[in-house]
Amino acid sequence: MSVYKDKERGTWYAVFKTKDPVTDKVVWVKKRGFKYKREASDWENEAKKERTGRGSGVTFREMVKLWEGYTQASAHMHRKHDEHFTKRFAEFYDTPIDSITKKDLVEWRNSLASLDYATRTLNTTIQYVKSVFKYANDVYDIRNPAIFLKPLKMSNEEIMKEMDVWTPEEFNRFAECVDLPIYRLFFTALFWTGMRKGEAIALQKSDYTDGWLFIHATQEQRSEGLRPTKTKQSRKIRVDDALAVRLEELAKRPGSYLFGDEGGLSPTMIQKQYDAAVERSGVKRIRIHDLRHSHATWLINNGVNIVAVSKRLGHSNVNQTLKTYTHLLQDSDDRLMDTINAAVSESPW
Repeated sequence: MSVYKDKERGTWYAVFKTKDPVTDKVVWVKKRGFKYKREASDWENEAKKERTGRGSGVTFREMVKLWEGYTQASAHMHRKHDEHFTKRFAEFYDTPIDSITKKDLVEWRNSLASLDYATRTLNTTIQYVKSVFKYANDVYDIRNPAIFLKPLKMSNEEIMKEMDVWTPEEFNRFAECVDLPIYRLFFTALFWTGMRKGEAIALQKSDYTDGWLFIHATQEQRSEGLRPTKTKQSRKIRVDDALAVRLEELAKRPGSYLFGDEGGLSPTMIQKQYDAAVERSGVKRIRIHDLRHSHATWLINNGVNIVAVSKRLGHSNVNQTLKTYTHLLQDSDDRLMDTINAAVSESPW
């Protein structure tokens, strides 16, 4: 709070600045003569609400553009944001942002459950809405009625489906049915390293050295080029001996990209090759991203340290790994207790 004591007069005063999102003009608002500090603080809160509520006229869509400019969102993310807001926030997209109330947002959030979208997709829309309002509040002092919005809960069926994975045997059945060798090798790298699809597409030949992959970028579309990884962090992944031999050969081919040519593999062709091989192999259908989950699941089920798994996956912290794969840790705990019980049973005490 910007509330101060006027020592000469023995009273309190409040002062704050506000900025119009459209004109970008900063205005200082000040009022003196309050007998108590609480009165000055209450006045400041009401004055801020009144000024933001009075409305600059900037719409939610316009604020999205300001937010995207500030976060330096890529063209791909611009399209992704617009798709989320157009499909699931359309009623408020062109509404003045400071006229959207908490009641509006709560009712909107509750109505999402009736839409035919996965809960994860709906929660992503909610998160984008919250991010835009937070930006508007942080930068332009526009009130934030979205602060109390909570994500929707996933159904038990969705939770189970979310973590569909393949065993190495299932992956091998799938890989045998991939037509083109370069795509078979691409999927093999995803399954046995846990890389994200975009990270693998972005790999340059210079990123592979003596059995190690240097992950520092991602790429969704050829036209957009390389971007930082999801966590904005780089990491090194050691590959198995069999994969290392094949990557060594791949690195000697012409072109700058490890997989593909001068522009990398096309996401559209990757999906087509994947879908066709899944169909021919008869294995259960999972997402390409679930190759990453398959890798992590196999490592954890084989007793690999969770910290090592977290570093290999490139998670921002180990808590993210624990949260994502918590369903596997009960099995690890059972094995832990079996080990302890076996040792204790041999103790003379």
